[in-house]
Amino acid sequence: MILWQTAKRWTYKGRNCEIQRTSVADAIQYRGLVEVETGLSDRALDAAPVADPQRKNRPKRHEDEEYREWVYFGWPDEELPDLREAVNGLAEYVRDREL
Repeated sequence: MILWQTAKRWTYKGRNCEIQRTSVADAIQYRGLVEVETGLSDRALDAAPVADPQRKNRPKRHEDEEYREWVYFGWPDEELPDLREAVNGLAEYVRDREL
């Protein structure tokens, strides 16, 4: 099992965003996440402006019994400013296409 740790958390245009990282075999991997408030269709997810977006249900912070949907994607390199821009772009995309 891969253990992801939050490296950065922020709000962009009303969306909760995160960058997470993990170390596997001495290689650091990153991923970006954006919280979805009301739902996102499969078609909208497939057309997202990032490569291979996935859905994930996570417990809401400080409220273990309430879950939220997040969209996340892997990041192939260590350029964190570019990753943050990609997360912000996904946040705008999600905001405009939520159900």
